Amino acid sequence: MRPPDKRRKQEGIALLMVLVAIAILGAMTADLMGASEVYLATTTNARDAVRAEYMSRSGVNLSRLILSFQRMLGSSLNIPFWQYADLAIGLFTDADGGMLGDLGEMDTSKNKGVGLTGGEVSVKILDEDSKLNINVAADQGRMDLAAALMNKLRGLMAPIQFDPLFERSADLGNFFQRDEVTCEMVDYVDGNEDLCDGSGGEDRTFYQGLDPPLERKNAPLDSLEELHLIKGMSDDLWTTFVDPNPVNPDDRIMTVWGKGMINVNTAPAGALLSVLCMPGAVEEGDVGVSPCADELQVLTLVQILQLVLSIRSILPFNSVGDFLGAIENPGSLLGGMMGIELPGFTLPNKGQAKRMLTTKSTVFSIYATGKVGNVTKRIHAVVDMVGQDMLDPTKSVGSSGGSVLYWRME
Repeated sequence: MRPPDKRRKQEGIALLMVLVAIAILGAMTADLMGASEVYLATTTNARDAVRAEYMSRSGVNLSRLILSFQRMLGSSLNIPFWQYADLAIGLFTDADGGMLGDLGEMDTSKNKGVGLTGGEVSVKILDEDSKLNINVAADQGRMDLAAALMNKLRGLMAPIQFDPLFERSADLGNFFQRDEVTCEMVDYVDGNEDLCDGSGGEDRTFYQGLDPPLERKNAPLDSLEELHLIKGMSDDLWTTFVDPNPVNPDDRIMTVWGKGMINVNTAPAGALLSVLCMPGAVEEGDVGVSPCADELQVLTLVQILQLVLSIRSILPFNSVGDFLGAIENPGSLLGGMMGIELPGFTLPNKGQAKRMLTTKSTVFSIYATGKVGNVTKRIHAVVDMVGQDMLDPTKSVGSSGGSVLYWRME
């Protein structure tokens, strides 16, 4: 037998080494390709994030421009044109000019700065003067504002259908009466340590017993969410009296912005009920009884408000007196126009209600969203459209887009 040839034994080593080298190079190539894809995606997202941010900033600036023209456009018709801001900015943010471009058969492709491509912009403007401003209680120079807030909170919670929310449970011990909740909301914000009814100093026991312990803020709230910290503010009370529909900020009843008066042309039904249901004082120091403590009265008022809300978008009220007149005598002003007969609603505190309502708004929230690719940037800005322009004192801030009170980007 011929001895084995050593060269024949080594013939497969070269092939094995080649296979190992290919496997290593393949793994390295796959890793490099994966890393390159990650770097490319990261760079793309970073680029899209910058574009989305500036698209949302453009949405805010265009909204401020619309608000600047609101006073001029709405001086005679009193129509809130800013509610249609999303349609108006389509001329600048849509490649085809949006709805306005379609209606006017405009070609925006040749106009510089008009008609964006590669992204989307949407805006929503919300009237903060259509809500109950909790922070007015912190204005120590205007104690009448805190008193007015107390009355509005009492009116908001007065309707008889809310009784189950305030029935005290001996077993649970965590239900609070109406006056306890309204008084605590004012005491938490006002700048002193006296009880809202003037009966003594504030009790710190409840907040000191929390984990971790808290103190009443005794200062304006930075956000509406801080109301969750207030004694007695349960989830049921929050969804009923503060923010019934988080998806739609138009339905929100309270705010930490605004001037304190409620715009009858933009306020949700809950905010209007807070004024219309205010108890009428019988004697000095007597809170009195709310007209909404009667079930039939509440039903009548709700029917009248439904009619008012359906008509005001077409025919806004030119004065608070017209609005209150529609509430007291809906047949003569509203029902007659639609063939509807409704009984009137007696306002026990009509004079005070008139001082708490308005037909104009000056403080607005702007929600602007810019989307590019997979990146979305949202900006919430609050602007005050009344006052002087800090850069040019001879002009009002309305001519320069208002004064920014709040700015947050997500």
